[in-house]
Amino acid sequence: MIASIFISIFVLIYLIDIIYIILNRQKYEAELGFFILLILFFISEVTYFISFNLSAEIFFDIPLALIIWYISIITRIISVGMTASIHNLELNKDSKVRFLPALIYIFIGGIFLSLLFVPDSFTVIQKDFEYFYLFNNIGLLTSIILFNSCIILFSWIIQITGYHNFADKKLGKFYYIFILLFSLNIFFYSLYLITLDIYLRILHSIVYLISIGYFIGISIKKPNLFAVFTNKIYDLIIFHKSGILLYSFNFQTREEVDESLLKGSILIGVSHILANLANVETQVTHIKMKDRAVVFNFNTQLGYAALLIAKHRNKILESAVERFMLDFSKINEENLLNLNRLIDVSKFNNANKLVIKNFSHYLTEA
Repeated sequence: MIASIFISIFVLIYLIDIIYIILNRQKYEAELGFFILLILFFISEVTYFISFNLSAEIFFDIPLALIIWYISIITRIISVGMTASIHNLELNKDSKVRFLPALIYIFIGGIFLSLLFVPDSFTVIQKDFEYFYLFNNIGLLTSIILFNSCIILFSWIIQITGYHNFADKKLGKFYYIFILLFSLNIFFYSLYLITLDIYLRILHSIVYLISIGYFIGISIKKPNLFAVFTNKIYDLIIFHKSGILLYSFNFQTREEVDESLLKGSILIGVSHILANLANVETQVTHIKMKDRAVVFNFNTQLGYAALLIAKHRNKILESAVERFMLDFSKINEENLLNLNRLIDVSKFNNANKLVIKNFSHYLTEA
């Protein structure tokens, strides 16, 4: 009965989230790799929570209930490990040891899985209308507790030390609350495995639902969760082939930038590209600098180029630049074709609304 209530609430939360995302899909962007990870994560989460609660129900016979219990344990380690690993990799993209926590999770998880399939790892106990699973293999229980402890410890260390990498600081504060709920969720799960106390199982399920609901709330309130996370845009620069700056926007100050404030190395590089613009096909390309990535987009027909300076290059940024260029060309085609030796750049201030339209995810709060 309790399992049915928790599963129903869980399914309802997910359905609301899926329906909302479908109806508001234009707000969400994600790289293909990140999107695939999200799909795998949600599948493992759904499988875990349903199997964890069903495994306690006595309307299954013991062998089948034990299989469901095994499924819950395996999907639990996958979903928790993926959550912690994604969090770590996103906050430490530039770190030389960014893969270390994930490797530790895999190592301990490998030990755990090898012990899980030792025969008679569990004794199934029936109390009233519930099944409970007593660990016969202390090494298996120890490996699970060690795995969970590492997840909590590393998640907090990474959140605290990597907070400055959040492009949107408000999103970073949301993540502090999520990590707290995530840690409590793991803590109560670990206590339940040790004590087999039914109230701890109920408490774990309640905290789990709260944490999932909170994460979904973040995804609704902050759709840039999937697009931005740690990425930052610094400048968008539009140059005419004559070398004249048509428009420049700084995403940190949210203001247009005068040509005199742009770095000399950028101007030299732009001048070189524009000098050869006639020989370049319209395309998006990039240059990786020491701590910046530069995305270019050229329009040879109208004779201008756009440069986007960001922290990391990805397909989302390239697509955003392409959309911006299409919009900019459409509303400024006549101005660009009729430019003479005296160029009135104020005509191109209409790019402000295009920045908001195509880069809204990156206009983040401090």
